[in-house]
Amino acid sequence: MERKGFMLLMMTFAVASCGLEQIGGETDSGVWFGPGSIVAGNGSGGTSGAGKKVWYAVGVDYPDGYDWQADVEKGSVRCSLVVFANGMPMMKVPVGETYEVSADPDMHRMIGNDLYTDYSTGSETVIKKNGEQLFRYDGREMIVDMEVDGGYVYTLGQQRDGTGFAFRRNGEVLLERTTGYVFSDLARCEDGFDFAFCEVIGSGKEAVERYYSYCSGDVSQVAVREDVRKVWDIMIHEGKVCYLATMVGISSIVLVAGDEMDTLELPAVSEVISCRFVRGSMMIEGVISQKGKALFSGLWDGKDMVKMFSPGYLVTSIYGSGDNLCCVLNSPGMLADGMIYRCGELFAMPDGYRSLGGKSVVMSDGLLYVGLTSDRDSDVESGSETWGNEAAVWIEGEMKPLKINGFISHISVY
Repeated sequence: MERKGFMLLMMTFAVASCGLEQIGGETDSGVWFGPGSIVAGNGSGGTSGAGKKVWYAVGVDYPDGYDWQADVEKGSVRCSLVVFANGMPMMKVPVGETYEVSADPDMHRMIGNDLYTDYSTGSETVIKKNGEQLFRYDGREMIVDMEVDGGYVYTLGQQRDGTGFAFRRNGEVLLERTTGYVFSDLARCEDGFDFAFCEVIGSGKEAVERYYSYCSGDVSQVAVREDVRKVWDIMIHEGKVCYLATMVGISSIVLVAGDEMDTLELPAVSEVISCRFVRGSMMIEGVISQKGKALFSGLWDGKDMVKMFSPGYLVTSIYGSGDNLCCVLNSPGMLADGMIYRCGELFAMPDGYRSLGGKSVVMSDGLLYVGLTSDRDSDVESGSETWGNEAAVWIEGEMKPLKINGFISHISVY
């Protein structure tokens, strides 16, 4: 499965029933639509004008004066998901058991200019769009990825009790396994979607893992080498099955792409302890262990290492498309400012800011967008604007503060 950034491990929200802290008027459903909804339009993929794209930021917003960072694990205070379009609030959706909406960054995402959420009750999974239920089904699933196509909502979900996964269309099962796990997000292939998964045969010491790819309804077994000890990730790229693996007798990770095999470059006296493909490219991101140093992240283009970060700095969100590779990293123990990596360039995050959530960076038309959260009590000056304890979007070095008391969990451009 995809490795989550270490910051997400700190953010397991047990949110009780939440009220709606108003930006504006409240509708009967409890969902507020603001002026940004006019900018964004009313359908997926909305724009603010012909040929102009809109950047969206989803923020988890707590009441003014509430120290959500100190009390993040208690989660007993009301909160909401706020969607901004080009910096203007367009929607606010209440969070909590009553509303069947979660503040967990992995349980909401923007697709076009619509906010899709998933929620697990005691026995069901609930999928909503802009706060309104689309469908629900039996079983408590963690949604690994979601896509919308032709009026259908496709979900790839792991069972929360570890008993397999399911690929669904509007809640109806297209593929299901009672053991195993999925490796990748959903990707386009031919007239449908593809992803890779592992199915476990047997149990205990006799358990054997088998690997498969799914594409438009067809399931094919992935033939891995007999000397493979562990497969870290599998991806279908330009029609070729590619995988990252640990192999007998080889100290580094190997990259197998079709009939070709390469060994990832590594610094001296080190090993890769986890790795994955960066979706949208053949780039690779991994965590490296080196004797006497804190863990740190590295980036590869194929077998070639393109960046080795300072000890302690770990990637928390990453974006790849073709040759473009961007990511954000948090510092050792959160004691120093984080970093922003943009296609070979490295920038320090603005003083006192961090990046939370695994989907807080995206690049579009050459512009990099990063969702940032302040952890300062004092104000930070930038030109004529002042902010502190407010979230902001970093756009090519320019800060765009957003009026929430919380953090940005998702950034996208459509």
